[in-house]
Amino acid sequence: MSAVVLIKASLLSVRQHFSPPLGIMSLAAYVREALPGTDFHLIDMIPEGLDIEGAAERALSFSPDLVGISAMSYESGALKELAAALKRRRPELLVIAGGPHATTHPEDALTPDIDLVVRGEAEQTMTELLPRLLAGERRPDVRGIAFRRDGAYTDTGPRDGFADPDTFPTPAFDLIQLERYWDLPRFGTTYVHREYAPLSTSRACPYHCTYCHRMFGTRYRAQSPAVVLRDLEVLQNRYGVKEVQFVDDCFNLDKRRVAAICDGIRDRGLKFAISFPNGLRGDIMDDATLDKLKAAGTYRITYAIESASPRIQQFIKKHVKLDRLREVIAATDARDIMVDGFFMVGFPGEKRDEIEMTFDYALKSKLHTASFWFVTPFQGTDLHEQAEALGLSVPENPDALHYFDPTTDLSEVPADELRGLTQKNFLRFYLNPWRIWRIAKLFPNRRQIPALFVRFLKISLKWN
Repeated sequence: MSAVVLIKASLLSVRQHFSPPLGIMSLAAYVREALPGTDFHLIDMIPEGLDIEGAAERALSFSPDLVGISAMSYESGALKELAAALKRRRPELLVIAGGPHATTHPEDALTPDIDLVVRGEAEQTMTELLPRLLAGERRPDVRGIAFRRDGAYTDTGPRDGFADPDTFPTPAFDLIQLERYWDLPRFGTTYVHREYAPLSTSRACPYHCTYCHRMFGTRYRAQSPAVVLRDLEVLQNRYGVKEVQFVDDCFNLDKRRVAAICDGIRDRGLKFAISFPNGLRGDIMDDATLDKLKAAGTYRITYAIESASPRIQQFIKKHVKLDRLREVIAATDARDIMVDGFFMVGFPGEKRDEIEMTFDYALKSKLHTASFWFVTPFQGTDLHEQAEALGLSVPENPDALHYFDPTTDLSEVPADELRGLTQKNFLRFYLNPWRIWRIAKLFPNRRQIPALFVRFLKISLKWN
């Protein structure tokens, strides 16, 4: 039996959240079903308390035939260091990379310690690729990968299509210790129950926001309600999960599907607290869908607003209907569902008054919570090309790019000034007595308050 180790590379930050690595869990579940003779092991570095050397040692303890590493762009340093640590110990070991950084910046990911990269959605690619690699081929003719041949970069081109989401097995929760995540800071911050799990029920998004990696293309593909309910039953009955985070990019694109999932949860007697920490498409939400979500157990929803400047909305091609979204926020609040908002500041060429528009929108809204991120033009996104077209300087080092702190001057407000402006409005937002009262009214778990207060202080002080 062949052994494959998949590692989620991680990088600590003040806003770090920890969530089971659904990407490599989905990949492992799919490939081991398609190739029954393959034994998979998963490693998630920081939740397991592993540094680079510790992760390499743990990976090699499984005597793997191949190690795959998944990383975001700002984790590219960890990706490269981990690959080097593995090769130092076993120079002949096959090491491949996947995930957002390998997809959008494959030439950077292809260091001498990484044999090849898998780009984009990996399930079908790995099912075709793995037997050929294990048979000794080092430069197989498989679509969806890239490698270096005699030092020259070679890309085999994208795959012709994508896997049907209904063919995906339940993600491989059996390959992680799910309980390990229950007491760590999680995506979405607040919770009702410790015992939670994330679930992604669709791939791709039909919108064309320029800051997006588009890992899964733009053709929206969703699992049928029956498959989603299958996975929910597995989570509740096998793993004791009491809370589910749906992390789709656009869960509510198909309203009939949402209604069927919600009705199925109730009809099957499933009991979950439900949150949406990743952002539903806010301006297409309607009252009927909100009622269904509430009845199924939804207590918190995030809407990605990004910018309140109509010009910036056009520039980033998000095209959110801001007035409609304000109504949806109020309608969500009226159902006693906590409402979170995502905002970004510092877009290329963004003016001070446009940044102030965004803060003003957040401050005057009925949002309970808000996150203010700094614009990051990741390599491979249209936003990166927009910044370069404007003659703006973007750092070439991918792991210097992250959205926790401004790393470059893209807008007309210098980075240091933008940092201070964001801190001021972050404090104005959260120290508003009216908002504090509204948060307290719906706060789902008062035992969290001390830890969240400490987290609030860390984020506030970080910008000084």
